[in-house]
Amino acid sequence: MVKVASKGTVLNQEISMAQVARAQLDSITYTGAESEVYDCTTLDGAVGRAFSQTGYSSVGEVSISGFYDPVLASHTEIRDLIAAPAEQNWEVIFADTGTTTMSFAGAGITWENTVAMSDGLKFSATITVTGLPTYA
Repeated sequence: MVKVASKGTVLNQEISMAQVARAQLDSITYTGAESEVYDCTTLDGAVGRAFSQTGYSSVGEVSISGFYDPVLASHTEIRDLIAAPAEQNWEVIFADTGTTTMSFAGAGITWENTVAMSDGLKFSATITVTGLPTYA
């Protein structure tokens, strides 16, 4: 089994039609993706509950975190999506030998800053994915 190191994984944000790497990240997490189902158990059915596909998928969200520089364009361009919401194209480039990518559109964003004793200034953001991500 191949184990792929996380070091070297990059998150790009589309800025002026170009994919631009976001700096100083320490975490990228994609969660919440699932194919949706509904309960189709009937009163006269077997003991086990039955489920069926709805034909839809929940596409989830991408959460990022890192060390925050309030004047770094790499961070202000993400943070500015709060004041000026816009759908953006994003791309994760994994650090595997084939440089696998996950491209997705982001419809909304949340932003947080953390100031804590004995730690650097940090930020976290969550990008709401719209449409299915594509892997290449």
